[in-house]
Amino acid sequence: MLKYAILSVSLITVMAGAMIAPAIASIAAAFPNASSFQISLLTSLHAGLVVPFSFISGYLVRYIPKKDILIVSLILYLIGGIGGSLSDSMLFMLATRVVLGISIGLMIPLSITLISDYYEGEERTRTLGLQSAATNMGGIIAIVVSGFLAAQGWRYSFLAYGLAILALVLVFFFLPRKAPAKSAEGEAEESNFDARVFLLAIYMILTFVVFFGIPSNMSLFLSEIDITNTVVNGIIIAICSVGGFAGGMSVAFFRRVLKSFFVPLQVVYMAVGFVLIAFLNQYIVLLGLGVLILGFGYGSTVPVIFDGATKITTGAARSMATAILVSSIYLGQFLSPIVLDEISQVFGNGSVYYSYSAMALALVFVAILMFVERGLHFSGLKKWLARSSSKHALSEISASNARLQERVDTLANQLDEVRRQQYSDSREQISLLRNMQETISQRNESDNKGSY
Repeated sequence: MLKYAILSVSLITVMAGAMIAPAIASIAAAFPNASSFQISLLTSLHAGLVVPFSFISGYLVRYIPKKDILIVSLILYLIGGIGGSLSDSMLFMLATRVVLGISIGLMIPLSITLISDYYEGEERTRTLGLQSAATNMGGIIAIVVSGFLAAQGWRYSFLAYGLAILALVLVFFFLPRKAPAKSAEGEAEESNFDARVFLLAIYMILTFVVFFGIPSNMSLFLSEIDITNTVVNGIIIAICSVGGFAGGMSVAFFRRVLKSFFVPLQVVYMAVGFVLIAFLNQYIVLLGLGVLILGFGYGSTVPVIFDGATKITTGAARSMATAILVSSIYLGQFLSPIVLDEISQVFGNGSVYYSYSAMALALVFVAILMFVERGLHFSGLKKWLARSSSKHALSEISASNARLQERVDTLANQLDEVRRQQYSDSREQISLLRNMQETISQRNESDNKGSY
C-alpha cells in the first residue's frame, strides 16, 4: 500500500489544470464581466506557482517530515480544488487556483523523492516508471471525468478534485512518518548535490519542448489538415497519454534489456512519431500511431531523468534536484510553443505543419548521431581513437618535458659557472688579503727592532 500511497499523489497532480478545461466556456458565460485573460488564468495560474513552491518544498523537507508536508498539501489541494465550486466572483475563483498551485508545488517534488527514499536499484526505476504511468493515467481520467461532470454544470466540474480524498487517506494511513533531513537536535543528514543535475535539467527541458508540441498545437495542426472534429482531437490527445502510460509501465524492462542503447532509442521513438505525424498524416490511423509512439518515448524518458538525479544526489539535495527538474518541466512547456513557432517561421510559413516537420528531421538527425556514437563505442573504434589521441598527447607531453629538462640543465650549468667564478674571485681576494697582512706584520717587526 505504500507504493499506492506515493503513486496516488502523482495521479492527482497532473489532473489539476485539465480538470476544469471542459467547463471553461460555461464559466465564462456565468461570469460575463470577467476578462478573457482572467478566464485563461483558470487553467494556467496554478502552473505559475508550481516552480517557486517546488523549491520551497525542497527547503522544508530539511526540517519537517515529508508525510506532514504531504498531508497539509493534500488538504490545501482539496480546498483550492473543490472551493472553486463555491465561487460567486472571479476573484474568489482565482484565489482558489492560487491555493491549488501552492499545494501542487509542494507535492510534486515529494512524489519523486519518496520513491528514492523507499526503493533502490531496478525497483526504483520500475516505480518511477509507474509514477510516469500514473501521471499519464491521471490525464486520461481527467479528460473522462471532467467531461462528464462539466455536462452537469460548471460547479460540478470542481468536485472532481475530491479524488484527492483517496490520496489523503492512503498517505495518512500507509506512508511512514520519517524524521526530516535535519533533526531537532541539529544533526544534519549527509546531503550531496551533483552539478550534473543541471545537464539532466537541460535534457528535461528539451524533452518537453518536443513533447508539449502535441497537446499545445495538435488541434491547430488537425485544422490545417482539415480535421475539425473535436471528438477526434480529444481522442488523439488521449492516445498520447495512453502511449505515455505504456512507456512508463515498461521503462524498467526496456532499460534492463537495451542498457546503453535505451536513451538513443527514446529519441528514435519520438523521431518516428513526429515523422508519422508530419509526413503521413493523410492516414488518420498512422497519425494516431505517431502520437502513440511519441507518447511512449516521452513516458519512458521522464522517469529515467528523475532516476538519474536521485542516483547522483543524497539527503535533502535530492529534493532540491527534483525541484530543479520539476521547474525544467514547466520551463519546457513554456518554451515549447515559442520554439516551435520560431522554427516554423524560419523554415516555413508559420504553420504547425512546418514546425512538426522540422522537429521530425531534427530528431532523426540526433537519433542517427546517437546510434553512430554507440556503434563506435561497441566496434572498438572509439576506444582506438581515444588510445591514439592519448598516445599522441603522451608523446607531446614527453617532448615538452625533454625540452623543459634541457632548459633546466642549461640553467644549472650556468649557475655552476657563476658559482665557480665567484669562488675563484673569492680565493684571489683572500690571497691578496693574506699578502697584505704579511707585509704589514713584517713592517711592524722592522719598526720594533729599530726602536731598540
